Amino acid sequence: MKGIQITTNQKSKEETKMNQFKRIGALVVTCAMTLALMVPMVNASALPTDVTGTKYEESVQLLQALKIMVGDKDTGAFRLEESITRSEFSKMAVKAAGLDDAAAASNEKSSFPDVVKDHWATGYINVAASQKFIIGDDVGTFRPDDKVTFAEAATILVRVLGFEPSAKASGGFPTGYLVVAGQNNLLKGGVSAGANTPATRGMVAMMTFNSLTTDIMERTGFGSDEQYEVVDKTLLFNKLDVTKVFGQVVANSESTLTGSSSLREDEVQIKVDGVTDTYKVAGTDAKNYLARNVVAYVQESDTTSDKNLVLVANDSNKNTTITVQASDIQDLTGAVNGPQTLSYWINKTTDRTPTKATISSTAKVFYNGVATAYNLSDLKNLKSGKVTILDTDGSDNYSYVFVTEYKNIIVDDVSLTSFRVNDKYNTLSLVLDPADKNIKFTITKDGQPVTLESIKEWDVLSVAMDKPNVADAKVINVIVSNAKVTGKVTELEEDKVRIGDKLYEIASNYTEANRPTIKLEDEGTFYLDADGKIAAVDTVTRAGSNYAYLVNSEMTGSIDNKLELQLFNKAGETVILKGADKIKVNSVTGLNGTEAKAAILAANAGNVAQLITYEVNSAGEIYYINTATGNNTGTALKDMFSMDYKSDATGITYNSAAKKLGNFNINASTIVLDIPAGKTDPEDFAVRNMSMFVDKSNYNVEVYDLSEDMTAGVIIVKDSNGQTNAESPIALVDRITDTQNSEQTAVQKLYAIENGVVIDKLSKDATTLVRADGTKLQPGDIIQYTTNARGEIDKVTVLFDGRDKANVAKELDTKIAGTEMETVLGKVTKKFATSINVTASNMTETNFDITNAKVYNYDFTKTVGTQVSVVDASQIQKYDSADARKVFIRIFKGEVKEVVIIKE
Repeated sequence: MKGIQITTNQKSKEETKMNQFKRIGALVVTCAMTLALMVPMVNASALPTDVTGTKYEESVQLLQALKIMVGDKDTGAFRLEESITRSEFSKMAVKAAGLDDAAAASNEKSSFPDVVKDHWATGYINVAASQKFIIGDDVGTFRPDDKVTFAEAATILVRVLGFEPSAKASGGFPTGYLVVAGQNNLLKGGVSAGANTPATRGMVAMMTFNSLTTDIMERTGFGSDEQYEVVDKTLLFNKLDVTKVFGQVVANSESTLTGSSSLREDEVQIKVDGVTDTYKVAGTDAKNYLARNVVAYVQESDTTSDKNLVLVANDSNKNTTITVQASDIQDLTGAVNGPQTLSYWINKTTDRTPTKATISSTAKVFYNGVATAYNLSDLKNLKSGKVTILDTDGSDNYSYVFVTEYKNIIVDDVSLTSFRVNDKYNTLSLVLDPADKNIKFTITKDGQPVTLESIKEWDVLSVAMDKPNVADAKVINVIVSNAKVTGKVTELEEDKVRIGDKLYEIASNYTEANRPTIKLEDEGTFYLDADGKIAAVDTVTRAGSNYAYLVNSEMTGSIDNKLELQLFNKAGETVILKGADKIKVNSVTGLNGTEAKAAILAANAGNVAQLITYEVNSAGEIYYINTATGNNTGTALKDMFSMDYKSDATGITYNSAAKKLGNFNINASTIVLDIPAGKTDPEDFAVRNMSMFVDKSNYNVEVYDLSEDMTAGVIIVKDSNGQTNAESPIALVDRITDTQNSEQTAVQKLYAIENGVVIDKLSKDATTLVRADGTKLQPGDIIQYTTNARGEIDKVTVLFDGRDKANVAKELDTKIAGTEMETVLGKVTKKFATSINVTASNMTETNFDITNAKVYNYDFTKTVGTQVSVVDASQIQKYDSADARKVFIRIFKGEVKEVVIIKE
């Protein structure tokens, strides 16, 4: 290369900027405009976790903000130690050079045989090759997936900056390029490796970051007067239209350094070299840097006068911050109007003495983000939140104090009409109306903005307000937490509780009015605030959810003299369990067997039979018993195992449509214990579910553990009358056999057709599958039945007695009392496509729609095999005395559910 002269042209940045677009043409103009409008900010909260705390923080932040280099799209990790490929570095080089739009326009055709047209980096590779940033090999291939070495990375960036002539003059590849890279600060920040060592993503990030602010080299002479000059231009400013400045954030939308602010939500003010200017935050978290010295990257709009922030980062060379949680503040001492000494614990468990820091006598104080006349002595009484002190001049006298104090709201409900958030404990009601110009508010979760609509019941809102009284607040910042832990309290320690194997602090404002006291053995869900402290409890003070009906209690054994309890549990089993040596009954601990028995009896006016909850130890012995608190108000009693309602003898009515028993909701999780009044033998008890209840029937009940939405936890039914549920499908008996269950107890087994399929079910004993007169069910009987918790049939209602199949007098239209069910036994007089006309001895000719009915056939003339079968409506015939066939019809709520053809 001949006639090379390398000089430095001292042009002003302003002149360079004015001439830039004239020189590089419309393509780059378009690119710059696009960048000005579209470059997004990756805020501090989005900094990859594997970069936080490393020397790569600022470089990664800026490269991410400019979309030059980003982290893993799935995990968010930056992977500092992983290598980088030629295709990946092509993209970085092209973006750093401001040629992103050129790449987008060059992806239609590949310039290399080993780069397919639809390769994700085709456009970048084409532009990188055409600009000679990265070149192919001797055989014309690009090798897009090969790893880039340290020397190659330096070479590519040297070429992007225009320094290739200098590199060739200094010895060429690799030495000359590495020398020039070092001379021009590309290796600043401790970047070093062997020439052939694969470059890591961390190295490349640092080198590319350094290249953005390095003065570039341009060709200024041609032909025999070939010259290259280092000019006062940078990739950052002249190619990406971004300026790097150092300054102090002196105002955001919530506050200035001295008081209230008139800035908009998307604005901050930064003082640079004594001049204060307004900047658009443009998606950055610039507002969080109030009073801090910052490194800011600014991009001026080409269509407006706005200055848009691309990135704002802490200037770690000038700022020193200390953040202390409220619970770690030990003391604040000092003379009035003089410097104050903050004493605090870094680790209360291991530190022997507190650490101290000096707060300047002229320190400015911000309370929940707003400059205020806060009395620093109040820090000693700070119950929640934290204090952050800031030194901006390296004097070790902290001149700014940020006090963050939270009030917790436990969300009960959110109105999207009034924008009101109601608190479960009624301590604070918050209105966050976006149209209200008198307040400024933010709602964030995990560092990201969220909407009011996203807030759900039991979310914990940690609310920081510039005034203690919400009515006076003008600035409200809300942090949403849905963190929770489920388990049991096993230890109490002052303001901490142990749940499982972890100790949790209780939020200081948890102790305010209306919050239930957290006690040992409390079990449930504990909701955590923004600091990870327990702010709410959805639990019951009882021994778990091991409900059981206490049948009897006795003291047994002349040696151990232990309490023994006979229980009918929620699985429908009768069990006998021994008590531990020491038993807790309700809140009283350390009771022996005799004392525990007395406490149980005293809780129920001397009666042993009652619903309890219990816990057993590893030996299977009961160590904790809770008896029900007598509430009987018909409303929920929060956080207590309670009997909330007891009906009188007339009972309360079941509404099947609403799934309500009286005023109480019933669902699939409601435990139903069928314990007839006056019965003491567990053989007469059964565990059921909501299918037990028959529409419009009355039940004498006890209701336990109502939730706030009036759903019953447990119902004890006292008037079990044997009636089955009218909603249940019919079962057509095929045969009954005698057998034994798994406990070798004599029972019966029903073989039948139900819901169109063959079933077989055991009965609970050997006397269940009988008619009203005590005779065993037989083929031809049509029944409904109920089952207990073990799936055993324990109740039967006979709708049609198969012995009456030939008895004309039994042609009846029967409405089942207390239900919406009707049965008809009669003759078909006419048949249509989807309906039939039927007469019975007490019913005139009536039409029945059978569109949705299941159809069965009972053939009593059949002597071999089963007499019952599933058929379709085509088998229904008009009555013919020569081939007598009647029909049995079951109607529920006006709809025919089943039709049984009975051949006599």
